[in-house]
Amino acid sequence: MPSFPLPALPASTRLEVLEVGAAPLIRHFLDRLDLPGLLDRHLPRLRGRQPALPTSTVLGVLLSNLVLARQPLYGISAWAAPFVPEHLGLAPGQAALLNDDRCGGALDHYYRADRASLQTVLVLRVVDRFRLELRQLHQDTTTITLSGDYLDQPTPETTDRPARICRGYNKDHRPDLKQLLYNRTVTADGAVPIHCKIHDGNTSDDSVHRHTWLALRAITGTSDFLYVGDSKLCTKDNMALIAGNNGRFLTVMPRTRGEDERFRVWMQSNEVRWSEVLREKNPRGKTKPEVVYHAFEDPTGSQEGHRILWYLSSQKKQRDRDARRKKLNKARRRLRRLRPPGRGGAFRSAQAARQAAERVLSKAGVQDWLRVRIEEEVQVEHVQVGPGRPGPDTLYKQVQTRTYKIRVEDKEEALRQAECCDGLFPLITNDKGLSLGDALAKYKYQPYAEKRHEQLKSVFGVRPVWLKNPKRVESLLWLYQLVELIQALLEREVRRHMKRGEIASLPLYPEKRHSAAPTAELVLGLLRGHKRYRLLDEHGQTLQTFHDPLPEVAVQILDFLGIDRSAYGLPPQNQQERGQS
Repeated sequence: MPSFPLPALPASTRLEVLEVGAAPLIRHFLDRLDLPGLLDRHLPRLRGRQPALPTSTVLGVLLSNLVLARQPLYGISAWAAPFVPEHLGLAPGQAALLNDDRCGGALDHYYRADRASLQTVLVLRVVDRFRLELRQLHQDTTTITLSGDYLDQPTPETTDRPARICRGYNKDHRPDLKQLLYNRTVTADGAVPIHCKIHDGNTSDDSVHRHTWLALRAITGTSDFLYVGDSKLCTKDNMALIAGNNGRFLTVMPRTRGEDERFRVWMQSNEVRWSEVLREKNPRGKTKPEVVYHAFEDPTGSQEGHRILWYLSSQKKQRDRDARRKKLNKARRRLRRLRPPGRGGAFRSAQAARQAAERVLSKAGVQDWLRVRIEEEVQVEHVQVGPGRPGPDTLYKQVQTRTYKIRVEDKEEALRQAECCDGLFPLITNDKGLSLGDALAKYKYQPYAEKRHEQLKSVFGVRPVWLKNPKRVESLLWLYQLVELIQALLEREVRRHMKRGEIASLPLYPEKRHSAAPTAELVLGLLRGHKRYRLLDEHGQTLQTFHDPLPEVAVQILDFLGIDRSAYGLPPQNQQERGQS
């Protein structure tokens, strides 16, 4: 605890210590978006006796908890008790009301709300108050893995039901567990989430784009935005829907398309007129060579009449080459160690040896590059004829033992063709106004959408989900959408003010190391543990208030975000400082 000069005080005086932390930052964004008011207007009216705490208040506390601490529902009350209550939207003493039943009931109430309409109104408010750009949107999906049976779920035919928790293609590499499919779209202006949909766990990725694009059209009020997705977007129906409604799309073309094989075969015997479209620093280190991209537009296009843009990446070229070499070496090692079952240790037939080798090549995926040759070896032994101890008159006969060894050879022509195609990847779009360089730059923003999913699972720890009610699970995942919205807006505001003030970096890491692109976690961590101290008289009246000191960079960030300084015991920002910020 810091030391403060204290006046002479009566013995009845007591000291109140409450945590401030980063709660005022979260409250600032909730109030700026008027989220409590939006929740009140979109939540269905409860019949009968009204709860001691409104659902909007409980959900606000849950949002703050998910951003700052990620405590389970039964720990919300204990977590909220040490905080300054008004920073969580509570009145004094209300933290004790946040038991797990009330929190669970708030999730049930939230499930019954018109969340789609709420999301639309909220996004429009974000666009208006933060001047968000919606000309380019990036979609991506992930799976939320859950443990448990979840047996009492409605049938797929049931209307107005929560998404079914079931088995499907698990992106967490846990096919033994059930899951939900989490579908989200972010902007290219700060990777701010503007759309979220939870699907059944066995939903395929290519089937979600129709609903997603139509929802985005309703949110933006126009079809004229660039919709960017991964290869699951590249289906005839998905592209026809968007193009037929005057929309624009950009996606990577999968290897399963016939146009991919056609171009790779064509370039084996034709000279491709590549043009350099991008040169950038290597993210793996200053000493590494620059990453260079060359591009070429396929004049034939796709079978649907869309543009196919081919790119050649120097970094991907090296990565493809290394990956193939690693696979080949691994397959060769397995073939050298390959033995038949049993004690013999050698193959007794050429067919058995060939089948075993081909299984190894198929499993390793290198059958196109390696050729197996089976060699026969004959060993001659002299074996005694008849029983007994050998003597001068013992007769012997020659016995031939045939074994088969596996030899592997490179398919030189196939390897040359594979090396010729290293570093290639195709994009497909119906946007005729995109140049080769613009299309690449826009698609390179797609990893930011994937990063939001990675943060959901790592930073915010959405797994494991301890709720056993599917409706509450879905409500919780919708809350995580709001959590990541707040996080993205926080990051965007800080970086926008840094750019405006020509600030290259801020000392947010330990030992005052600088960060050029501050994350929400770094900003929130800067304020974690900050406390408010109040001296109270015997009647509970405040005699004096103190706060922990804040580092200078924390004050700077508060001013960036427009946070009320009084929450941290600081004087208001003067006119000169306000003009500089």
